[in-house]
Amino acid sequence: MNGRLVATVGTALTTFLLVSAVLTGLLAARIAFSAIVALPIGVLAGVAMAVATWARFWGDPDARPALLGGSAIGFALLAAAAVSYAVPPARGVVTAERALAFAGICAVAVFVLVSRSPDRFA
Repeated sequence: MNGRLVATVGTALTTFLLVSAVLTGLLAARIAFSAIVALPIGVLAGVAMAVATWARFWGDPDARPALLGGSAIGFALLAAAAVSYAVPPARGVVTAERALAFAGICAVAVFVLVSRSPDRFA
């Protein structure tokens, strides 16, 4: 698979999750249905990040480890959510804290792997 496409989709997903979660948390005290406000803003931020990654950031080989490492966060959180949803016994094990820890470990591992040879993931 093309590394550029993986980085574009992953950074968009990570940005969407981050912006939506932060805005929902910030607006929860003031707006009853804060997710209704935060989710569209998260989608717009994710689309903007996808366009920026595809058009601008991927051209710099020094940025590729950070882009793919950041992409790993979104993909790992999506995988943890899928496991929590699809495997009923895992629901008690897969908590938000553990999913974030798993995503952080994945991000560091991908960053280190890509840092060794960023041109290989072009």
